[in-house]
Amino acid sequence: MDNYRNIWVLGGTGFIGKALINRLSQNSQYLLNLLVHKNIPYKFLEPFSLFTGNLETFDFTWMEKYPPDIVFHLARLGGSNFITRKLASIKGTKANRRLINFFTSLKKPPIIVYVSGSLMYGNQEMGSWADENSKLSPVAYARYYKLPEIPWIEAQAKNLLDIRFARPGWIIGTESWFKIFYWNYYRQKGKVPLFGDGRQLMSLVQVEDCAGQILNLAENGIKSQNLNIFSGPPVSQEVFANTLASMLNTTMEIIPVKKLKNKFGKIVAEALGSSIPLKTNFPELSNQYTIIYPEIRSMLQKVLSTLKNK
Repeated sequence: MDNYRNIWVLGGTGFIGKALINRLSQNSQYLLNLLVHKNIPYKFLEPFSLFTGNLETFDFTWMEKYPPDIVFHLARLGGSNFITRKLASIKGTKANRRLINFFTSLKKPPIIVYVSGSLMYGNQEMGSWADENSKLSPVAYARYYKLPEIPWIEAQAKNLLDIRFARPGWIIGTESWFKIFYWNYYRQKGKVPLFGDGRQLMSLVQVEDCAGQILNLAENGIKSQNLNIFSGPPVSQEVFANTLASMLNTTMEIIPVKKLKNKFGKIVAEALGSSIPLKTNFPELSNQYTIIYPEIRSMLQKVLSTLKNK
């Protein structure tokens, strides 16, 4: 068993988590242990060790029995409005401090890859890019995500653990923002939406490539290294919407920010109106992963072929 490694995934049933588990399962030397909620479909998780619960109450005895070599942390406590999101962020902060205290008590602490997001950087001034050293100035949903992330940022700064932050840009897949705001709109209206003036820049990555780059950070990164995750140069939202419209053989429809805010609220409007082009200080690490979907058309072709057949 010396060649095997215990991999723990916290939050493995979400959008990114499922792609990451699929990627991890391809390595026969990885023994996957997943912390999951009770009310989920278990069928695709049957080959792995499952532990039901949440970050607040999970029994760490199981981690003592199966000591983690790598922990992928994708778990967030959710909320649907200001009050519930605020409450979830407070609970998440407490739960993360509990996790950190446990990991620091281990004789051999694991590598921890905390999956965050590019919204943590906030809007970049015209001509500026966000790299791994850029100041965190969260917008939209990231305002709520930052509080639970602070314990990990502090622990990394104090060198308490080997914590590595993965910060993906806009992740293209059959779930999340693309389906809700683009695919569903197209199905209802027959057009592709263009939010705002379309000049905001998007750093894109297909969900499988996102999972592959997260794993690359764990396998090939160095201690306490962070990594921005994206594929290729950023594109404007106008280019994104126009490319999607041409692939669907339709036209774009401009959705003013005010209309977007009235329909979906301030947080959604901020997220879709954000301009956060990413770059990395670690191209040598990024280049150790071979991107499957390197440009916008291949990313969209993959997701559209899946959605059209559903």
